[in-house]
Amino acid sequence: MHSPYSPSPPPLGILRNAAYRCAYPGVEESVSAARERLAQAVTASGLGGDIADTAALCLSEFATNAVVHAIGHQSHPRFVVHVSVMGHRCRYLRLEVHDPDGTHRPVFPSRDEAPLLLLEGADEATSGRGLAMVAAMADRTGVDVGPIWKSVWCELRIDEHTNGRPSPDVQGRAAEAFPAGVTPAGRAACP
Repeated sequence: MHSPYSPSPPPLGILRNAAYRCAYPGVEESVSAARERLAQAVTASGLGGDIADTAALCLSEFATNAVVHAIGHQSHPRFVVHVSVMGHRCRYLRLEVHDPDGTHRPVFPSRDEAPLLLLEGADEATSGRGLAMVAAMADRTGVDVGPIWKSVWCELRIDEHTNGRPSPDVQGRAAEAFPAGVTPAGRAACP
């Protein structure tokens, strides 16, 4: 269970497949607490500002939806945030919010449809566009559902750059592995 007095999360991005998981009470104040903890991990990792801002926005949307739509009727309301860095050749920051409502399954629009949905009714709508916003920004999105839970998630591709400058060790490894742009057979390119 997450405690505001627990130590800071481990840095993300320094090690591949790094992760942290925190549980939060199902109250509005927990959304900002989850966002702050994510910011600490991303800042400690040296990941770029764009991915940090996008991750914070996506996590805020997922956590807010969990508090507003899924947790309100639960006897012990809480949600769990799981953040991880995954992948080898292509690395992704994966954000997941788990809540105890397996009956409500949100639906993401496709990445192509999302910008159009955001423009439709832009002046009138005060809510209901968050998943379209996430779908427009994330590389992958999804919902996993179990009998008494669900997990809403997105993945953001991490560019192998630090603060806008190419990371020399990444470029060196790539140059050695793939001289003059040769791509080995059987390897899928990053989407």
